[in-house]
Amino acid sequence: MSLFYYNGCMIIGIDARSLIEPNLTGVGHYTKAMLRQLFLLDQQNQYKLFLNSFKKMSTEVLTEFENLPNVRIYRFNYPSKLLNLSLSFLGRPKLDMLVGGCDLFWLPNLGFYSISSGCKTVITVHDLSFERLPWAYSAKRQLWHKVINPPFKLKLTDKIIAVSKNTKKDLVNLYHLPSGKIEVIYPGVSLRQGKIRKDLPEKYILYLGTLEPRKNIESIIKAFEKLNRPEYSLVIAGSKGWLYQPIYRLAKKSKLKDQIKFVNYVKEEEKFFLYKKASLFIWPSFYEGFGLPPLEAMKAGCPVIAASDSSLPEVLNSGVMLVDPYNLEEIAKAMELILDNQRLKEDLTAKASEIVKKYDWQTSAKQLLEVFNRL
Repeated sequence: MSLFYYNGCMIIGIDARSLIEPNLTGVGHYTKAMLRQLFLLDQQNQYKLFLNSFKKMSTEVLTEFENLPNVRIYRFNYPSKLLNLSLSFLGRPKLDMLVGGCDLFWLPNLGFYSISSGCKTVITVHDLSFERLPWAYSAKRQLWHKVINPPFKLKLTDKIIAVSKNTKKDLVNLYHLPSGKIEVIYPGVSLRQGKIRKDLPEKYILYLGTLEPRKNIESIIKAFEKLNRPEYSLVIAGSKGWLYQPIYRLAKKSKLKDQIKFVNYVKEEEKFFLYKKASLFIWPSFYEGFGLPPLEAMKAGCPVIAASDSSLPEVLNSGVMLVDPYNLEEIAKAMELILDNQRLKEDLTAKASEIVKKYDWQTSAKQLLEVFNRL
């Protein structure tokens, strides 16, 4: 029996570094939602959350976990770059030992880490877009992935969670990992009705997500120009990612620049009505490991156009209109069809409402807990 068992239960460490940012992105939302359900399901095992930031941490997200009897939060203040270098090149400190020892350590995303050989590891992999589309990443980000060395790290881990069958396929094909080592656990989708933004146009087409090349936002702008509907605006919502500048430059030069509105980061409580009020949601991404925003739009009853590649057909199924992300004419035509055909819009939203029911955070957390208990 492991040295760290507590009253017959496991001690489970969790890398919660994605939760310390004031504006959570995809991995942060995934981690928060999964932990919330995991702690509701499991009051037996003991959990230790690892946090680190040299700067002041935003701990608002963690307040709901702090007083749980089987959860303890460990905060460290190492400079992140120095810690990452030490983890990568020296293999220390061991994250499980920093929190006092664990039987198992779960990393909700592939990043910098080092774990003791006696501690089981589980890693969630969201996508391998950095392998499939290296041109979509800055030189700094490409170097970041090389230093992490995903193929080496994943070969050593005990279990890999893939967020879609497509991500699992990429892991097997690109890294030659055994299929039996990888388990597909779909994330859930949740929305809560909250605030209504007052800075939105009356009629608009919506994109929501990080502003980066992989998301194909420049094609959205060009397709919107081809659509040429003066009564509609294009709302581009989301935080600035790497290589976002060309998106702003293209919008500024557009003949429809007065109809293009950037609204930056959107809080969780603002999402429902942002989707609900939109005439359609557009997501022609070049590559996605899962694709949470289009599912959120579907849940809010907004018709969706999405790319017909990577995981999106698998995840979104028949609840959206799929388009070739490289074909501007096809994207613009899909916009036109949805805006002009009420019956098509109603058919898509009816199918979407059924499809989103299968993406449930409680089910996701239950499957993850089963993986922990089997190791």
